Amino acid sequence: MPPKKVAIIGAGPSGLVTAKTLLHNFPHGTFSPVIFDSRYELGGLWSSPRPGNKSWGTNHASGSLDPSMRTNLSRFSVAFSDLSWESVLGTSNVPMFPQARQVCQYLKAYRKRYIPDDVMRLGCRVLKTVRTTKNERTARWEVSWIKERSDQIPEEIPSRENTPEVEEFDLLVIASGYFARPYIPEIPGLHHTASTGGIFHSSEIQTTHEILQDKESILTRGNVAIIGGSISGAEAASTVALHQSSYSSKDPISQSLGNPHVHHIYTRPFWSLPTYLPHKSSEDTVSFLPLDLVMYDLGRRPPGPVEYGLGLIPEEKAAKTNEYFSSLLGAYYKSGGQLCSPNASKTTRSRPPWVAIGNDYAEFVQSGRIESTMGRAVSAHADPETGLYNIEIEIENGETKTLKDIAAVVMATGFTPFEAISFLPREVLSVLEYSTDDPFLPLVLDKGGTIRSEIPDIGFVGFYRGPYWGVMEMQARFLGMEWAKQSTEMSKVTEQIKGMRILREPASNSRRSQFPMGDYVGLMEVFARDLEITRTAMSNGEGRSGPVVPSRYPYDETSSAQQTDMKEQTKNTLKSLEAFLSDVNLQAGAAAMAIFRALQGNWAFQRVRQDTGEPQGSGTVNFCPVYPSDSAYDKEYICEERLEPYSTEDTSSPSPTNRSIFRVSESMSSGTASQIQILAGATNGRSDIKSAKSLLLGPLRRKKCEGEYVPGEYVIQGRVTSANAPGYQPEVQDHNDLAYDYTFNFEGVSIVSWERLDELQVTQTEGEPVSHATSLPRTRTLHRR
Repeated sequence: MPPKKVAIIGAGPSGLVTAKTLLHNFPHGTFSPVIFDSRYELGGLWSSPRPGNKSWGTNHASGSLDPSMRTNLSRFSVAFSDLSWESVLGTSNVPMFPQARQVCQYLKAYRKRYIPDDVMRLGCRVLKTVRTTKNERTARWEVSWIKERSDQIPEEIPSRENTPEVEEFDLLVIASGYFARPYIPEIPGLHHTASTGGIFHSSEIQTTHEILQDKESILTRGNVAIIGGSISGAEAASTVALHQSSYSSKDPISQSLGNPHVHHIYTRPFWSLPTYLPHKSSEDTVSFLPLDLVMYDLGRRPPGPVEYGLGLIPEEKAAKTNEYFSSLLGAYYKSGGQLCSPNASKTTRSRPPWVAIGNDYAEFVQSGRIESTMGRAVSAHADPETGLYNIEIEIENGETKTLKDIAAVVMATGFTPFEAISFLPREVLSVLEYSTDDPFLPLVLDKGGTIRSEIPDIGFVGFYRGPYWGVMEMQARFLGMEWAKQSTEMSKVTEQIKGMRILREPASNSRRSQFPMGDYVGLMEVFARDLEITRTAMSNGEGRSGPVVPSRYPYDETSSAQQTDMKEQTKNTLKSLEAFLSDVNLQAGAAAMAIFRALQGNWAFQRVRQDTGEPQGSGTVNFCPVYPSDSAYDKEYICEERLEPYSTEDTSSPSPTNRSIFRVSESMSSGTASQIQILAGATNGRSDIKSAKSLLLGPLRRKKCEGEYVPGEYVIQGRVTSANAPGYQPEVQDHNDLAYDYTFNFEGVSIVSWERLDELQVTQTEGEPVSHATSLPRTRTLHRR
């Protein structure tokens, strides 16, 4: 029997994993897949942007993510089961949260390893598909496509008219992605300002500051409004706030809060989660772990088989989840990390929680650099002379609020998926219950959003809101299993279809989750049972614990010659995961990122002599976020310390104002996570560096336990020692170098207070006597202002 020809639409992660699965996880010759994609670069949104293409929101199909943007889930989740990140980037250079350019590199390596060149048809845009049936059990798909024109590959396009080509296939897979076109809602009056160029979709506001500099004149003429909540709204607001903090003044510390306001408008409350969360390691210790390793721990699910939760969220479950977030994040972070209008009703805590992921948003809100408003933008009124306008906001209790002098509006209002399936026949869309009224659920599909029994020859991979790489892989395996059978009969209606229909009802809007198919753990477990996959136990032997990641669900039904290598790749990823979960030295990098994030903002301090408790002065410390001055680092603060001497006789006090740079890198080097680097003496911008030090961190120690999975209060201790800084060469080697001991007191994800013990660190040259310190150690205790 000849292999079944499969047309796969889309060369992003879902299309690539489908082709690989059909080729390598079933007997050789079972399937013959072909991947179509309109771009000349594979990877979907992760593809490398074309040179000079800085703004792509107006034509989303031709663009990509900012190459420097990091994933919001760890490399253990943003991966497939049979390709380790170490084999792509090398064992000494694997960040916990890869950049988009690295994800593209991973996908190219995956394609090179598993998918032959003749499977790929890049630069080929599918125009339409036609389904023909010879009998009840035999159907064929005619796929019409054309070669796309490309400025970079002109030789691929003949000079004559580009006429469509038609090819016939046995099966069709829709892997075209969910983010087909940016959605911009109509707001009365807002279109009058379109000529000023001040209306953008969030996909145009990337994290690379060169992109925002193109819009500098707009972003500095007045205030900026971000319309839309959830992930893209928090990201866009943080990006603009960072730009304002970095570039509006040569003196960001003293003037950043006087910059144009960044207003964030959202219609419902949401939790802003940092990428690293505290996790109980033992009765006495706490670890910072990537949020996906914490949130998707199997131990958090009730005993017994893990079921897939699809349907409306009961009030009790929603309230319990909201309480978990509240306890996990802590009281201080909650005030900026759970965005809820002061006038919101008490029923908010029983509504299904929505989340955004970002390391800066809550701190920007706390420091006043982002002003958040829960409500709906109902109208805009432009000033014809200035081009600025006012936006009317209707808040929950019926009152209105006006945002004035708005120069730019960023629409963080998501995308619509409809164009991604526009090539399907009308009769097929009708069977799939296609609707343009609900961008969250445009189709009603069975078996984890994969298939419909009425049309068993079409399948979907990754076509839902918020797909995970592990689920994409499971969907591809499920399709292969169904299509490899001699019989394609399936049950006509299942509980999943009924559940999706209920979610579509207008009355269900208030009780459905942010991601209707968002139960990642449940999806993975149900697919595993259907596919008879045995989940790999962690090294402690407890299969019912540990995080859900793709590498724990290997699919052994393969006849591929690369079977041994695939198993080795899976083993390498699991080995890396278990090493991270058990090695406090590797986790120190996560703690460094968590501490660094929590330092942003304003602090007041008191300084005393450690031996007598005698006051030695007070002052303030401000950590202002700026763009990194060195591309090797991900985050940077300018730290300004202002000292108010205890008395005029205190001649030992430093100058009234000290500046330094704090910066941190997400990367991991030589198996050891990077630490926070401190560059002291940056008095002239960021170029005058007097010394360089690194903050080395110890284990996290618990002080107060809140529950089995909530760490409560805990302490991290660290010590600053000398380090080399790029471009910094000390004129004289100082063996009596000043060092600091730090103690950070955490509640949830926030530092509520911290101490710095200054002392003279004494070093001894071999054969010479040790000199004695002449200054007395002093302790600074800092609290939030």
